[in-house]
Amino acid sequence: MIGPNAADKLLGGYSGEPESVISILEGVQSAAGEKLVIEHAEGVQITRAGYKGKRNAGDTIRLPTAEQDKKGIAQAVAVASRADAILLVVGDNAQITREATMPTSPGDRSTLNLFGGQDLLVEAMIATGKPLIALLLNGRPLAVGGLTEKANALLEGWYLGQEGGSAFADVLFGHVNPSGKLPVSIPRSVGELPAFYNRHPSADKNTYIEAGKKRSALFPFGFGLSYTTFEISAPRLERAEVRAGEKLIFDVDVKNTGVREGSEVVQIYVRDDVSSVPRPVNELKAFRRVTLKAGQSRTLRFELAPEAFALWNRDMKRVVEPGMFTLSSGSSSEQLMPVKFRVIGQDLQI
Repeated sequence: MIGPNAADKLLGGYSGEPESVISILEGVQSAAGEKLVIEHAEGVQITRAGYKGKRNAGDTIRLPTAEQDKKGIAQAVAVASRADAILLVVGDNAQITREATMPTSPGDRSTLNLFGGQDLLVEAMIATGKPLIALLLNGRPLAVGGLTEKANALLEGWYLGQEGGSAFADVLFGHVNPSGKLPVSIPRSVGELPAFYNRHPSADKNTYIEAGKKRSALFPFGFGLSYTTFEISAPRLERAEVRAGEKLIFDVDVKNTGVREGSEVVQIYVRDDVSSVPRPVNELKAFRRVTLKAGQSRTLRFELAPEAFALWNRDMKRVVEPGMFTLSSGSSSEQLMPVKFRVIGQDLQI
């Protein structure tokens, strides 16, 4: 187990200090027992520990030297070279993910990359050629395209809390099938900002110079995998036309196409195709979690109230406008199955 966050006990700011906190290293060691030999090396430090070995959010940041990073990475490579697989735990700590409360305690960063020497550590672990499982413990989205491309598995943990080590071990050893979904979009780089899914349509008008590339998230809003797979159908409309003020009723089929039980979050998005004022390219309007055994299917019924299609018009009135809409279902904001429906009648103020 390699990385600056493997043994550190990260809770984030405003968390208090519980009597007991289980680190990732402690949780995995406890769960593995004598079945596995687990060796640990820090590799690099994000920031140097301060009073009583702690890295409190409000403390002055003390950085390791390049020589210290170089020595630590060499030690980590030696440990990893003896292993059958690497668990790499990197990310943030409270000192570099904090409020900018005063000039002597900055809180902003100029990049979204891993802080300090962590990218060098990642490259060194990839170079060993060993199977690589990566865990991110962080307080803000990180641009980790290289790690995403090379790691055999990647788990976003944020700050897991005082039982985080035990919780992660349950996922690592397959006792729990993960089913979380991202509450934000994670960009590829600072050049991909803003990365939010419900962006203004003009954000997609022009491409980048690099090979006509369009903006896309590294991981989009709503994204999340599990140890099984699912198939989600396009919405089946009860009626393809509804009057302004009526509910839209539809069904979505979901099937577990994998080999073990798991949970999926079926997400419903709406786009107003033609409107009197600019509207987002998509908006999440409903979601539902469903747990299915391997091979099992279920049909979910949704009802969207008129408010799901409303907008603020030029007169600053909340109205439903007649016209064409796109209704989509899927497992994330970018993996969607769309259908069209029409709202008929006159503008309806709600």
